[in-house]
Amino acid sequence: MEISLHSDAQKFTNATFARIFYEIGAMMELKGESPFKVRAYRAAAETFANLHEDLKQIWREGRVDELPGVGKAISDKVNELMTTGELRFYEKLKSEVPASLIAVTEIPHVGAKKAMHLYKTLGIENIDDLQKAIESGALLTVPGFGAKTVEIIKEGLETVQKRSFEKRDLLGVALPIARGIIAEMRARCKTLDKLEVAGSIRRWKSTIGDMDFLATATDVNEVLDCFVNLPIVGRVDERGANKATVLLNNGLQVDLYVMDPKYYYSLLQHFTGSRDHNIALRDRAIKKGLKLNEYGLHRDDGTSLEIKDEADIYRALGLDWMPPEMRENRGEIEAAAKGTLPKLVEESDIKGDLHCHSTWSDGTESILAMARGAKAKGYQYIAITDHSQSLTIARGLTVERLREQRKEIEEAQEKIGDGFRIFHGIELEIKTDGTLDFPDEVLEWLDIVIASIHNGLRQPGEEVTRRALNAVRNPHVDILGHPTGRLINHREPSDMDVDAVIREAARTGTVMEVNASPERLDLDDVYIKRAMEAGCLLSIDTDAHSRSNYDLMEYGVHTARRGWATADRIITTWPLEKLEAWLEKRG
Repeated sequence: MEISLHSDAQKFTNATFARIFYEIGAMMELKGESPFKVRAYRAAAETFANLHEDLKQIWREGRVDELPGVGKAISDKVNELMTTGELRFYEKLKSEVPASLIAVTEIPHVGAKKAMHLYKTLGIENIDDLQKAIESGALLTVPGFGAKTVEIIKEGLETVQKRSFEKRDLLGVALPIARGIIAEMRARCKTLDKLEVAGSIRRWKSTIGDMDFLATATDVNEVLDCFVNLPIVGRVDERGANKATVLLNNGLQVDLYVMDPKYYYSLLQHFTGSRDHNIALRDRAIKKGLKLNEYGLHRDDGTSLEIKDEADIYRALGLDWMPPEMRENRGEIEAAAKGTLPKLVEESDIKGDLHCHSTWSDGTESILAMARGAKAKGYQYIAITDHSQSLTIARGLTVERLREQRKEIEEAQEKIGDGFRIFHGIELEIKTDGTLDFPDEVLEWLDIVIASIHNGLRQPGEEVTRRALNAVRNPHVDILGHPTGRLINHREPSDMDVDAVIREAARTGTVMEVNASPERLDLDDVYIKRAMEAGCLLSIDTDAHSRSNYDLMEYGVHTARRGWATADRIITTWPLEKLEAWLEKRG
């Protein structure tokens, strides 16, 4: 007998399920429940928000437990929601913890523990309550909340308010969604011809405000119908003759333009370049007696130049075609005019990953599994760089455990065989006083050392700079990891004088990392370009905590391309023999 969908559940969208399961995870975290359970509910929420099918139909077909990140506990709760229209576990949590407190946990430097403490001591249930407690001075009366802590929380609150105003999403969230939309549209729309995402995503910016798709088709209405009826769409805001604007289940705004094919490449160029890049191009066109807009290049007599691809536009302006990542008006137009654009690094250039974690610290997979995953990608090497002892939250390694780990690395090396190298390294904590977590006599027998700052990032700029310089000057430190310590949309970069650190790294030969995690992308593109100009070496690494994290490499590569980085200056593009020789020379 078929179980029917409850009448209340008929109104549920994928966004409804995503919100409920995200809130369950957040409220469980507030209660101090297992981090593994919290992550499981948040992962399920993300899965539901980004589905390209209606979850109700997936449920009818009995496929809920086939979805990524959805186990029996979650599928049972989905079933309860579908059949009863409510969830007892969710209602019980809401009776124990105010759902409005979730927003407080998302403020940088607050988190679940502090939020729950403030709820119990001051009755703070939401962001407005917190703002009032800061302004009235009540927050200073709570044990453990001194003037410095309150000031840091105030900064975090300002970051959230700014983020809310700007409404920018991580590239790492937006890009997979964009790719999913393209795949779904191509599967559903028979008359679709060209389809591409433009804007900030095509330039690989670290965050995006909204998403712009450009398409051509033989039947415009059919394509627009496909688009507005995608299961990932939560609301249709506009539907015109050749354009539709929707809000996705996760709150992201997406625009689709279905254009006349003769304007496609002009519009693609227009929607890809930054505002400053496009203004500079228009000024150049005027000087050549042309007019450039989103509908092409036009002569003074009103006739248009034929445009068969983007390169035609740049060629007509006396410019070499330039990759989308470079179109920010940072000198690319002048370089294109002189024919001196650099050949940018490609993902296919990458030969290995030098920042990887295992179950010895906060990774989720064994050393052998991590090595096999990298070898399967065609890499020639990885470095296992688990955290050092001071980072206790990540189960950092003592010297004794580090020496024990060497044995497992040697065993894994023997199993994986020749032609692939597992380097033994460490992600070494640069402590708040500027000293390093291990003495030189320990560091010198490691293959590779990454020095990073995780604590004390809010120290005055001169202090953070001094700590980084101390590490860069140590002859046993090979790489400065995620140098500014930023977590995009969550934690601002430190006040480090990055230019001073870059200059010193260039002098000492220390490598500056381009951390490919979409939450970091650190160094960012601006500092990458400065590092290239200063003569620095770079290392693009994923900071992998599992084999699946190796797929994040593309974010690091494209961030490096935004900084005009070339393969010869990136040590993770070097073949194994060259890297080994370089490390041997460094001693």
